[in-house]
Amino acid sequence: MNLESQKEIWQVEVDGRIYEAQLGDLPEWIDEGSLQPEDKIRKGNLRWIEARKVPALIPFFNARANGQPMPIVQTITEPEPLDIAEKPGEVAVTVNTAENIPPTQSQAIIPPKTLNLPAALPGECKNHPSVPVAWICSACNIELCKACPRSYGGNVRICPDCGSMCRSVKETAEMSIRSTVAARSSNEGFGIADLSNALTHPFNFKASLFFGGLMFMFFTIGRSASSMGGMVLIGAAIVCAMLANMLTFGVLANTVTNFTQGKLDADFMPSFEDFSIWDDVVHPFFLSIGVYLSSFGPFFLVAAIGGYMVFSSASDQTKKFNEQVSRIPGTELYSPDRTVQQSQEVKGLLEKVKQHNDRLVAQKQGEVAAADSAAPPATDLAPAQTSDEELADLERSLNNARAGKVESATDAETQYREMFTGLLRIAAPVVVIGLLALLWGLIYFPAACAVAGYSRSFMATVNPIVGIDTMRRLGGTYVKILLMGLVIGLASAVIQGILAAVLSPLALPRVGNIPAIAIGSFIGFYFWVVFFCVIGYALFKSADRLKLYR
Repeated sequence: MNLESQKEIWQVEVDGRIYEAQLGDLPEWIDEGSLQPEDKIRKGNLRWIEARKVPALIPFFNARANGQPMPIVQTITEPEPLDIAEKPGEVAVTVNTAENIPPTQSQAIIPPKTLNLPAALPGECKNHPSVPVAWICSACNIELCKACPRSYGGNVRICPDCGSMCRSVKETAEMSIRSTVAARSSNEGFGIADLSNALTHPFNFKASLFFGGLMFMFFTIGRSASSMGGMVLIGAAIVCAMLANMLTFGVLANTVTNFTQGKLDADFMPSFEDFSIWDDVVHPFFLSIGVYLSSFGPFFLVAAIGGYMVFSSASDQTKKFNEQVSRIPGTELYSPDRTVQQSQEVKGLLEKVKQHNDRLVAQKQGEVAAADSAAPPATDLAPAQTSDEELADLERSLNNARAGKVESATDAETQYREMFTGLLRIAAPVVVIGLLALLWGLIYFPAACAVAGYSRSFMATVNPIVGIDTMRRLGGTYVKILLMGLVIGLASAVIQGILAAVLSPLALPRVGNIPAIAIGSFIGFYFWVVFFCVIGYALFKSADRLKLYR
């Protein structure tokens, strides 16, 4: 391997933690037993593969498995290419001219040379001079035809000289263009122009936008099927929610991968040519779960614990309130007969006072005799004769009854106020902590999406240390992501709110407003893509700080 390939940064996943190391250091890891053949490893932000499948590491794993000494790492140096100006109609092709440079025992020198060839002549194979070049080694830069590289797996081609992977001529040219674009864009910085590009990027792929929005629309409508009840519909709603998350976070992973590699003009929709249930359905779904757990998990946890504490305290306080109020005279909550009896006693006292006052008035007007002859027979509640002492007793009893009612009402109000104050003492801290947790979720959500996109690892996504480190490395760029995300979210909410208001007459019982849900979800998918493009542009222009592969 050459010096440049030895310095390539590779990522190794061990117990959910992501470690970075140069390729030249990995043989030492293998010798020490720190890197096992089944450990996941990848170059940059390509897909994770087992370490034993990396061609450059296979000899070292074989040597360790057979108990043999580690192979000597060959260092291939590459001098600067010759700067020969290109003419119109010609392309630069790298060929090897190592004939006159003898290699040493520990060092093989294969210097490249840049020549100008007509566009119709892409170059010639090193081993077959009359055959056009189809593959170029990524390490030693030798040019090979279709038959020369060794095949390893599906589309993987291995250099017969150094054992490194080969790239097609087309891919090599694209990488050169992307490197030029990356160098220019890195100097520009992340800003409003990237938001404008993100808003227009989905329209560059109208078919993907239409069919992706259509799929997201059906999944969103299916997700609302649980409102109609039934275990079957609830299960269907769960499946639709899983598929909706699969679609959006599949777009996120694909967009971030393309943008960080400089493929700014690539389609945002994942390619389903090599469809895999795990890679295209299950894995994106778990990435979405990881994003929501790391972002809004603390909020949901605080809401669950706080809700349990508040409702439990409310139940205890209500029970205690009822017990205390029931001890207050005249407020027996569980004795309705006693309340009716008290009302009848007060009415009897008022009737007696009224009859006594009537008799006094009749006596003063000289109509006592007529009143006596016309008076009804005496009863217990209306005696024919009432003395002043009896009248005083009636007034005292009436005043005591009234005072008892007022005191009962005052005590009941005091107990209610104490119960409400006790609940407020518990609920207030829960609300404050919940708001802080929600604020954390809103701030951390873009970082979680970024980690899920460039790592494609569930454990790395749920690990807040990785997300916080990403925020730290992005610095001021992350503040811009938050502001742009806020603008995108408000725009989506306003448009969908207007749609819901305009289409409100079409709402149906239990089903909801299907037209508003359909159109709103289609628009929501577009804004999801825009948000993911914003993250992609930010990571692309901060790839050096994040040490992302291009």
